[in-house]
Amino acid sequence: MRFHSVRRGACVMLGAAALLAGCGGGDGSGGGTVIIGTGQDPKTLFPPASDNIQARVVTELIFERLADRGGSLNTLGDAGFVPRLAQRWDWSADSLRVTFHIDPRARWQDGRAVSAEDVRFGFAVFTDTIVGARTGADLRAVVDSISVGDSLTCTVWFRQRSPERFDVLVTSLTPLPAHLLRAVRRDSLALSGFARNPVGNGPFKLVNWEQQVRLELAPSPSYAGARPALDRVIWTFAPDASTLVKQFMAGESDFLENLSVDDAAAAARQPNLRVIRLGSFGYNFLQFNLRDGASDRPHPLFGSRTLRRALTMALDRQLLVRSVFDSLGRVGLGPFVRAQWSADTTIAQIAFDRQQAARLLDSLGWHTGADGIRTRDGQPLAFTLIVPTSSNPRQSFAVLIQEQLRIAGVKVDIERLDGNTLVDRIQKHAFEAAMGGLAATPAPSGVKQTWTGAAARDGGLNYGRYENAAFDAQVDSAISAGAQASAKSHYRAAYQIIVDDAPAIWLYEPPTLDGASARLQLGTLRPDAWWMGIPSWSIAPGKRLPRDAAPAKTP
Repeated sequence: MRFHSVRRGACVMLGAAALLAGCGGGDGSGGGTVIIGTGQDPKTLFPPASDNIQARVVTELIFERLADRGGSLNTLGDAGFVPRLAQRWDWSADSLRVTFHIDPRARWQDGRAVSAEDVRFGFAVFTDTIVGARTGADLRAVVDSISVGDSLTCTVWFRQRSPERFDVLVTSLTPLPAHLLRAVRRDSLALSGFARNPVGNGPFKLVNWEQQVRLELAPSPSYAGARPALDRVIWTFAPDASTLVKQFMAGESDFLENLSVDDAAAAARQPNLRVIRLGSFGYNFLQFNLRDGASDRPHPLFGSRTLRRALTMALDRQLLVRSVFDSLGRVGLGPFVRAQWSADTTIAQIAFDRQQAARLLDSLGWHTGADGIRTRDGQPLAFTLIVPTSSNPRQSFAVLIQEQLRIAGVKVDIERLDGNTLVDRIQKHAFEAAMGGLAATPAPSGVKQTWTGAAARDGGLNYGRYENAAFDAQVDSAISAGAQASAKSHYRAAYQIIVDDAPAIWLYEPPTLDGASARLQLGTLRPDAWWMGIPSWSIAPGKRLPRDAAPAKTP
């Protein structure tokens, strides 16, 4: 297996054993310290205010939710969900309410028993607009109220029978200790002492947090579940990515997220390091603006479905992906990723065919001139492609696309913009074509906010303003379907419609490459939340370092 770098133009060999789909577990000795390098401080450890990924990582280890998605990453109904704080749950006959039975062993880290009232209080905080929780709107949309039966029983009352209501509930709501927070003003919770030194009910507790420098967790002695194998998990913060990579390569940290292809290649050459490939939830594309700027007029080029299909046909997407990522990247299939349960790899794609692309362009009146560029009525077949300066892969793709379309007689001008300017231009529809990317979630219903007609209006994320009533209808049917088989059928139909319409050229799913010390035994890493496996991580026998010595117990 090879890594290829367009920037350096160099290829390096990587043994198959070095690139893993996951790292096996085994008979680890347990104990020890794991140091994780990251560029982002969590800023707050108050779950409703956790609005960056590092805050989510740490709070989801300190706090336990009612249930969690299983390995299938299903989001319909409750199939595959794993009990956490709740030992079990029961549905009413009309499925408009679900009753959770709290584990009687569950304790807050101050020794107080976790109660059903803590679930209800957590819901009140998350849905309070004064608090402004990131997931508050989602909860308000699906849950009407939560009632308490007794100290260990609470019932959630749903507003309607939406198939993803259980997933929204358990992934958006974190129970909170009412006995500690009820007296704190809601508008002060995010800045309270609790947000700096939280009292959770999960497998880990906070030991120390030096903001922008270091954060340390240790197993919580009050946790009702199995004790984590590790003695300490430490995050070290460095905003500069190159610093994090140097620390990882030098053995100063044990785990590092989001390695570049070049850095992964370098790590793979070291026998004491491993490269782990996770499923990706990102997908990138060349997005066409189907309207003429911010107007409602069709774009003179991209208003034509046939022309969009011809441009897609003129690109060898397999070659593009290999040129940038070698064998690590995957060609995009549509507005979804392979890690989602709705994914369908059998969707018929617009195949690379330069001759057919030429015939389509000819049929539209675009004929090749002496300079190799097609023209119609004296106008060249040309457009401007905006690209973020902060993304090396997107810049590399833009240059390669420019060359491949030049061969087809299309002139592409690349305009490189800083991130803020590019986002502003896209949101104002002030572009012709853009190198875009989206982060999907395990719930495929997110496509409604990104590619439907409704998302093309009222501040939605469909900036290219693609609209097809048949696509919208299939998405709506998929979202309302109660059974996964039916939902998948509707999603497949929707995906086929949008792929055929070509409002974008689906380019790639970027490889998600993490680095790990060979001394770590990690088990399977979930692509949506790799950190949920940390409680089961351990140090391989004979691989302990001096820093792995268990910390002295405080009296």
